[in-house]
Amino acid sequence: MDNSAFFKIGYGLYLLTAREDGRDNGCIINTLQQLTDEPKRIGITVSKQNLTHDMVLRTGVFSVSALSEAAGFDVFRHFGFQSGRDAEKVAGYPGMERAANGLAYLAGPGVSALFSGRVFHTVDLGTHTLFLADATEAQVLSQTDTASYTYYQRHIKPKPAASGGWRCRVCGYVYHGETLPEGFICPLCKHGASAFEKLPSREENSAMKKYVCDICGYVYDEAAGDPDHGIAPGTKWEDVPEDYVCPLCGVGKDNFSEE
Repeated sequence: MDNSAFFKIGYGLYLLTAREDGRDNGCIINTLQQLTDEPKRIGITVSKQNLTHDMVLRTGVFSVSALSEAAGFDVFRHFGFQSGRDAEKVAGYPGMERAANGLAYLAGPGVSALFSGRVFHTVDLGTHTLFLADATEAQVLSQTDTASYTYYQRHIKPKPAASGGWRCRVCGYVYHGETLPEGFICPLCKHGASAFEKLPSREENSAMKKYVCDICGYVYDEAAGDPDHGIAPGTKWEDVPEDYVCPLCGVGKDNFSEE
């Protein structure tokens, strides 16, 4: 089983919101699907570790803001890197409005669409629950494309300094520590420890080199690697497979020169 194959599945990024006993909460999820056209039915998958999961399970209603390529990193940090059990995440956050079902949702240029649903069936998936719902509202909020994980990694998340720690290959979240705790779950995308890769230390990074494609100018940085193509951070150029090709123009390793 090649676990890296699962990282090739396309995902979007969404802000899931719920309300219970007068309190709003939200979390970041990566699965929203249209299941049927007539009637309009949608499905979401939510980690059981999220407070929002429990609120949806008990109330049976939710709203989803589809985060767009214009979304800033603060949205992901605010709703994905902390728990609603410890922090008030919705009240006072700029841009929040109310959907027809009374739930908060995020409006503005950082959101492409709003969906609301009423759950009619749940499926226990172990670590997650699949909620099947009738769509009760749908709105286009902007013409900006919904952000994919790939776009988030390349254009939204800050580039981490290669100073040790562990980076999630799926969403780019960095855990700072020499050892990744057993059973660690990424607070942003909820993938497990197998999705993390070790980052080089400052000392290792200082010895890293860069290689430039002679054809298009793409730079392979040994410290950063090329995770999107299976090359982990810290991989020396001589250890990069001989069949590696430039991700921009497709030429082979023999067309790269040390910077």
